[in-house]
Amino acid sequence: MNSKQYTAMVLAVITFIAFIVVFVFISPIQQDQSYHHFADTTCIIHITNFWNVISNIGFVFTGLYGFAILKKYQINTAINYVLFVGIMLTGIGSAYYHFAPNNTTLVWDRLPMTIVFTTFFAQLYAWYISSKTAMIIWISSLVLGIISVFYWQYTESMHQGDLRLYAIVQYLPMLLLLVMLAFHYKKFPSLLQPISMVALFYLLAKLFEHFDKNIFENTHCIGGHPLKHIAASIASLYIVKMIKDYKKIQLMK
Repeated sequence: MNSKQYTAMVLAVITFIAFIVVFVFISPIQQDQSYHHFADTTCIIHITNFWNVISNIGFVFTGLYGFAILKKYQINTAINYVLFVGIMLTGIGSAYYHFAPNNTTLVWDRLPMTIVFTTFFAQLYAWYISSKTAMIIWISSLVLGIISVFYWQYTESMHQGDLRLYAIVQYLPMLLLLVMLAFHYKKFPSLLQPISMVALFYLLAKLFEHFDKNIFENTHCIGGHPLKHIAASIASLYIVKMIKDYKKIQLMK
């Protein structure tokens, strides 16, 4: 068994254990309705939650920039196009949700994010482990991600909300990515910087989200949630850089 096969086996075992732990030892997780109550509800030009809505524009610009990079470097892989479509739709879906925050609009916020999470991991798996296996992982995880959102919506409609599957789709790829890079970080040294920055700004985004009200109470002008969108947009910019850097590596061979 070579190192790539060993890594693939480790990732599969971690995935299996994660599903067992989450669905056996963790009770169903309902959507906390206080999640829809953001600190800054400023209305400007008839747009409610204005800063939470408008701060999503960064995702749209990043997606467009990503398409420009694909055209410039003649990168014609479907996985990259889907990734940038997912980033653009994340901005549009999030803006739609924040204009009228509720469980129904939240579906259209979460769906594009599952595209980004699963496609981002599949792309890195293709580079570091196996492009053939990555396609299977990509399609299956993409389908699972979409199912996870509609499964949550269905369980909420039955007053038995369950976010466990969605949580796996959101957080498991990050764990698997860390494990994969621990084994193979030396393969593409120049990619470590953009990948690390993606992780850093994603972490910052989660912190801004958590401290939304604290930030607004201290600044009196902006909540943590718009900052979350900005940080996540910067993370997506580093995804574009990662793809561009990988293409440069291929051109140098």
